Amino acid sequence: MKTPTEKKEIEYKFLLPEPGANAAVLGLLASKGYQVRQQPMIHQEDLYLDTFDWRLFRHGFSLRLRHANEKVYYTLKSIGKIDDGRAERREIEIEVKGNVVDPTEAPVKEIQTEIAEIIHPRRLIGQLTIRTERQPYMVTSPGKALIELVFDSTGFLARGFNKPKRARRLFEMEAELHKGSPAELDALQEHLIAAIGFTPSGQSKLETAIERLGVLFPAKNPPPHLRVKIDDRFDQTVQKIFAFQIHRLDENIPGVLADIDTEFVHQARVATRRMRSLIRLFGGAIPEKTGAYFAEELLWLGALFGGVRDLDVFLLNLPHFKETVEIAPQRCISTLMQHITEERVALFADLKAGLTSVRWRLLHSRLLAFAGKAPAKNPSAPLAMALVNEAAPPIITARFDAVIEQGSRVLTKPKPENFHKLRIQFKKLRYALEFVSPAYGDPLHPLIEEVVKIQDCLGDMQDTVFTRALIDRLLRSWKGKVLDPRLLFMLGELYELQGEIARTRQTEFHQIWKHFDQDTLRKNLASALAKR
Repeated sequence: MKTPTEKKEIEYKFLLPEPGANAAVLGLLASKGYQVRQQPMIHQEDLYLDTFDWRLFRHGFSLRLRHANEKVYYTLKSIGKIDDGRAERREIEIEVKGNVVDPTEAPVKEIQTEIAEIIHPRRLIGQLTIRTERQPYMVTSPGKALIELVFDSTGFLARGFNKPKRARRLFEMEAELHKGSPAELDALQEHLIAAIGFTPSGQSKLETAIERLGVLFPAKNPPPHLRVKIDDRFDQTVQKIFAFQIHRLDENIPGVLADIDTEFVHQARVATRRMRSLIRLFGGAIPEKTGAYFAEELLWLGALFGGVRDLDVFLLNLPHFKETVEIAPQRCISTLMQHITEERVALFADLKAGLTSVRWRLLHSRLLAFAGKAPAKNPSAPLAMALVNEAAPPIITARFDAVIEQGSRVLTKPKPENFHKLRIQFKKLRYALEFVSPAYGDPLHPLIEEVVKIQDCLGDMQDTVFTRALIDRLLRSWKGKVLDPRLLFMLGELYELQGEIARTRQTEFHQIWKHFDQDTLRKNLASALAKR
């Protein structure tokens, strides 16, 4: 692996209506005193890597693995603004020797250091392939600047969990400054625009690929046609919410089955939970038999996701317990990891079997049919015909009251089970608020933020309960076996650490709860829900 090079890339990009503009450009440059040397044709294929939710791209970076004329490079670029075709980008490029067995591992320390904090704990997947036939020329300007001029014909192909698709080709010309004053590059650009009238490009090849392939980023907010409106019928509201959560579930299931990133299981579980909560919260708008069927089947599905997800959370949290875990030798840690991994393999096999079963296919088809059917003219559900601004306020107010009531119990008896019940009440309130927030807009957002803050604290406490229960289960399963005393000591320390974390989070909860101004929030909630 060669030494990485980091540079600031300065270039102009122009869109070409069709291939074959070389002759006109080269003739113009020759007439202006430029010296031009043709270079060998380059055939390059770029595999763009990102997390399933495009974290690098959303942070302004692109990462690609490039094969070009038998050479292989990893390149990390900043995606900067392009003004009138002029782009300035930071770039790290490293040539890789030998075969790259798994491109998603990006075996380049310098790049891993750059991206680790952005993508953690997610993993990279191949998102898009961009293939380019590139004809380069080295141009020396009258002012002795060295400029690389290239003519590209580029094709795009969706990869990973995007739907397989190709898009129309892009014809483009790029002029990149290699040596000399940027003013010389600006002068070349002015000649091209004045004489030929090329259109400056406004985006990178990656951005063009995303646009032309119609790549959709995972989004927590529903698209316009599925956003709840204040005057929607309540049964239509439920259908919209179901439709979006089914979409969220569907976009994660391929990743679940491939098992390449724990986030897929997490997001699929969340979508399932939200549909279950929707039935419990807004069940008055759903036919009773339909609601009962969905509730039972989603409970089954949620349990499949839940078993795997709980172990994933334990494994994700384990590095945070580094000092405690490292008191035992590596052999003891390996024993623990092997047991957890074996348990996860069994649970994942059950999950995979469930997602490929007739039972799931039937549930999925019925969910889609329910979400897409026309509203009944004479519905049997009591709240079906009510409008959102009539049906939602009393439901949300009741959930707020339930949170306050359970919070009082926690203050009186701060037992783990009471904290867990409070977390459930907060989750119901959060879901109810988020389901209808598109209809009420910004006024609900401050309350949602407060709810999320407390829910996260309570979630950390629940993780300690699960970890302790897992350790208890491990010790029961190992009863009667000869174990390394250091492994038992490590588990004991880990068990005690969970107690310390739980007590710290309880203290944090009490501080947060003090600032959970019930009277003000209640007034703000009533004001927001009074929207007509």
